[in-house]
Amino acid sequence: MIRYVLGVLCLMLLWGCPKGEHSKSSAPDTGSNEGAAELRQRHMVLEILERPVFRDAAPVATEISFEKYTILKAEYVRKCEHYRPGGNITYYQKEGDGSRAYCLRLESFDNDSVWVAELTQFKSKAGDWLARYRLKRSPEVDREFRIPQILEERSKVVGGVKYGMSVDEVLDKKGMHYKNLNHQEAGSSELVYDDIDVSVRGWRPGSGKGRVVGVRLTSERMKEFMKKFPYEDE
Repeated sequence: MIRYVLGVLCLMLLWGCPKGEHSKSSAPDTGSNEGAAELRQRHMVLEILERPVFRDAAPVATEISFEKYTILKAEYVRKCEHYRPGGNITYYQKEGDGSRAYCLRLESFDNDSVWVAELTQFKSKAGDWLARYRLKRSPEVDREFRIPQILEERSKVVGGVKYGMSVDEVLDKKGMHYKNLNHQEAGSSELVYDDIDVSVRGWRPGSGKGRVVGVRLTSERMKEFMKKFPYEDE
């Protein structure tokens, strides 16, 4: 348990904001305006590993204009000490003996709309929904949430691995010489090779299932953190 907690904290520093997951059917949705036709084209961006049923608790999305979103965003930016442009904003408020986080983040997008999550989290406990919003896509909305950049990043091949590949394809290409950092959510892991770090979901060894939701070059910090972990083929 201690190793898991340390692992999550270190991954938050090493990976930064979670980079997402494309799902054709695995992400539940709510609201009559979010039908199966749209879900099939949905690109999931927000990952909540601490609570597997988090999306089951998602509220119905409220449709808002980009103008109203910018007003909400301005409130977050005003309270955020270290704001960096990019669509995800977090600020903290003192609460009891700790601090509560408030987050405004891109949840997902399809050809027509983007969904934005407003979340809160206290200490290391699981996050909770505050609200959920839906905005129609437009050039200014796409720029705000970096939609072209997300799609471009997901199209790149890094060390022979690409976003959306099956885990079996990764193992066929890269072999078993990796270190496995499991997450609390069943089926979620980091397969840390010497050259690349592959984030996977929905996978168990030998299951024939699972998909790549993120891949990047393995940083020196990650290599240092994983030193004590054995390779899978050792």
